Parts: sequence; C-alpha cells; structure tokens
Amino acid sequence: MSARDDLTPADREAVGRIIACRPVLTGLEIARDALGLGDGALGHAGPPFRSRDEIPAVVLGALAGAAVHEGWAGSVAQGRDMVLSGEIALHANHDLGTVSPMAGVVRPSQPVMRVENAEGSGTTWATFAEAGRRALRFGVYDEAAAEGLRHVDTVIAPAVATALPKEGLPVWPLVAHGLTLGDDTHQRNIGGMSAFLAALPDLPGDVRAWLSGVPQHFLNYAMAAAKLCLDRASGVPGARIVTALTRNGAQCAIRVAGTGALWHRAPASDPVGGFFEGFAQSDAQADLGDSAIVETFGLGGCTAHTAPEIARTMGRNWDEARREGTRMRSLFAARSPHFDPALAGAEGLGAGLHAARAAAAGGVRIHTGIAHRDGATGWIGIGVARAPAACFEAALAAIAETHETEVT
Repeated sequence: MSARDDLTPADREAVGRIIACRPVLTGLEIARDALGLGDGALGHAGPPFRSRDEIPAVVLGALAGAAVHEGWAGSVAQGRDMVLSGEIALHANHDLGTVSPMAGVVRPSQPVMRVENAEGSGTTWATFAEAGRRALRFGVYDEAAAEGLRHVDTVIAPAVATALPKEGLPVWPLVAHGLTLGDDTHQRNIGGMSAFLAALPDLPGDVRAWLSGVPQHFLNYAMAAAKLCLDRASGVPGARIVTALTRNGAQCAIRVAGTGALWHRAPASDPVGGFFEGFAQSDAQADLGDSAIVETFGLGGCTAHTAPEIARTMGRNWDEARREGTRMRSLFAARSPHFDPALAGAEGLGAGLHAARAAAAGGVRIHTGIAHRDGATGWIGIGVARAPAACFEAALAAIAETHETEVT
C-alpha cells in the first residue's frame, strides 16, 4: 500500500473534522470557572504523571511556585512538599481543555482566553504567556517571576480581551501571515504577533510594546486553536489520525482519534540545538510541554522547510531543515486549506498527522524551547526533539486490538 492510498474512511472522516474547524478568540475567563480547576488543584503539561517521583525539577519547581502564588504554600520548599505528598491535586492540561508551553502549569486564579469554533461546536482555552528566561513555565519562581505573572494576569490579559473585535478574532489568518514571513509557529512567532497586533488597533501603547517584545506570547493562541481543531476528530472509530502530542519531561505521549482520550507513551527525548551562552547539552531538561500540539496540526517542526531563520537560530543546517521538513510533510493525510507559504511548494503544508506514517518514519520532529534541568535556572536554548516512533506504534496496536482491524 503506497503512502498515497493508505487512508481509511475513518481516517478521512477525522481529517475532515479537523479541517472544518475555525478557531476564534472570543473573550476572557478565569481558569477556576473555565476549566473547573478548584483550590488545591493545578494543571500541567504532558500526560498525567504515572508517579509523583517522576516529576522533573522543572515541573516540580513550577508547581511549587504556583502553590505559593495561589497562597496555598508559604515557600517554594513547602510547595514542593505539598505536590510530592499529594496534597495538591494534579491534572493534565489536555484533560482540562487547555494547553500550555513547557512546564505548562495552570492555576485556578489565572485568566485564560476562550477559543471557540466558528463553524460548529467546541471550546478550548489559551493561557497567557509571561515574558523572560526566568519564568514559571521554565520552573522558576522568585519575586521577579511573581511580578511577571501579576503583570500578565492584571494588565496584559484584560487589555487583550478588551481589544478583541466584537465578533472575535480568527486565529488561522494570523498564523498564515506569520508563515509567509518565516515563522514556524512554534519557536518563531514574529510574523504571527505582528498580525495579532495589527488586528487589535485599540490595544494600549504599553501593552502593545510589551507584546511586541514577547512574540512567543502568540504561540499560546495557536496552541489552543490547534487543540480545538484536533479535538473535533477524537472518537472517530478506527481513525489513525493523531489528535494530541505532548510531553511532561519524563514521557512523550500521543492521542489518536480512534482511541479517544487514551494516552500512548514512550520516554521523552532530549532536545538538541542552539544553547544560550554559558549552557550546553548536559544542562538540558528532557523534552517538555504541550506546545507540540502545533506539530500535531502540521506546524512547528513540520514546517522546518519553510522557516529558514529558526533553523539558523537552532544551529541547524538549512539543507537538513529542508530535508526534514519535507519528510515531515509526507506524514500528513491531506493538504491544509489554511496555510500556503511559498517555500512549501506544490505540496503545501499538511493536515491530519497519520500515526502509521509517523511510526514508519521513526517519529515526528518537534521544535522546542530548552529548560535547564535544575528547575532553577530557566530557559537556556532552542532546539529539536523527536516524538518517538514507539508512541505511534503503541497507538496503532491499540486501534488494531480495539477494532480488530489490520493496521498497516
């Protein structure tokens, strides 16, 4: 069976649902209400931890800092003890209906952006990213990080929500603009942020300046939009289209349409790439974050062949980036109707990541931020990781067992 005739009717149904979704930013809510996240409970990136002993220092530091910020703990050390003892309940963000980068910790009191499907049912929520290399999402909590969180919660998020058009702000046209300017919509979002700012003319000047200096803030909106679309395919019996790809610093896990909310896991890989001065490969935390949802949607590492600037930043050879991006494009079931950057050529960008193709290719390329493994230093680089083939192989085996079908 060739790479062009391996789709089942179920696969095609799942891809059609993903493509039909139209994500729109529509307003602000508080995580407690939007996600049902009560006091003493926190969200985190990746699949659920199998044991609290496997929580890496980066995530543990972020969870502990969140406990202090919420007023549940008097110190980061006490917060760590509360997490490890089970006193604080933990939930995978995907199960809450949101996604967030790196450690991805979500607190009950923080604002989140509602993302709705303009062409049908479905809602997800985007978190608001803070600025800086020493930030909660990289495991750091100190007074500067706390002030950064307060600024986002009380100034940035309300201003963005107030400036939204009454009809909401469609996300994919902003991403499309960014792609034409060389974004990968994972580690480079300069074009997407430019389009975002242009679409919100009523933003106060100080907020506009802050956002201009933090283009990665745009990633969170693209992530939630991707989740919204991919979730539409969940539950299509027998479908081998990937609906989620995430990492918690210990494990990488995927979901596929045919097995719904079931996670298929393998050990997280180590990112390699460009490190900031003073840091090296030995400092790197294993791959981490919900942000690979954009690769699942066909962006990020799957657009390596259309984003030359990010290849340079990550210290990757452009020939290698073009070759790998083109190879990643072949893992998708269809051509995306939303994006068409010139460097993508006649094939365009992909829609519908096919688990069988990903397994046969040895996994999926991910463009990722790199956190210091000590959970105290913060962001130390930008690089490439891989979602292991074993995740996709496990998903295929589960589909074959559940539906008694032959998976090729």
